[in-house]
Amino acid sequence: MSRFDPFIPLFPLYSPFSFFCQRKMGYGKFMNFNEVEILKKIKLMLLLIFFGFLSSGCYADITGIVVDAETGKPIEGAIIMVEWTKTTGLGLTSTKSYKVVEVVTDKEGKAEIEGLYNLSPGVDLRSVAVYKKGYVAWSHNDVFAGSRYLTGFDWKNNYIFKLARFKPEYSYIDHTSFIRRAIGTAHGKKKLIREASYWENLEASKERDKRIRK
Repeated sequence: MSRFDPFIPLFPLYSPFSFFCQRKMGYGKFMNFNEVEILKKIKLMLLLIFFGFLSSGCYADITGIVVDAETGKPIEGAIIMVEWTKTTGLGLTSTKSYKVVEVVTDKEGKAEIEGLYNLSPGVDLRSVAVYKKGYVAWSHNDVFAGSRYLTGFDWKNNYIFKLARFKPEYSYIDHTSFIRRAIGTAHGKKKLIREASYWENLEASKERDKRIRK
């Protein structure tokens, strides 16, 4: 990943600002102490404003690590899905999928997750979900009933996703509903995670049939 120089975008701000100061102070004239201090404070304010926008809309590339919640061993073949959405409009708003990233973990349980470098207003991290057959799905904004391991998320490098094993007493009907909420059915295309979890819809159908017969 190439490094990002945070001062480059400030050149358009500094250039007209410096020109304005030169015009006010006069070319070839030295600024007094108070004028220098004022100039420093204004530049500091510009930096704070810029980094405020940067931190609110920038997600660096990170490595995600998926492990078994009980053993701590890495899980190969787990799918990590990340989606950003963009909301537009005033009053009556509209939200659409902005970017979707799907990656598969290697034998060490690791996967490189591409981030998002965008300061566009309305762009927000909508969904982070992890799925592996035989485990309870992981969601950054929801918790599956009966699993105490699935809590919270922080966008940082080498974040560890802990997956709890799917137990016989769990309901496929409840789990498929949880997966739909986790990946978001109304936005974007999530081909890998949908295909990997499709078999659970069949199990949920069987479960419904059993309930009807009782």
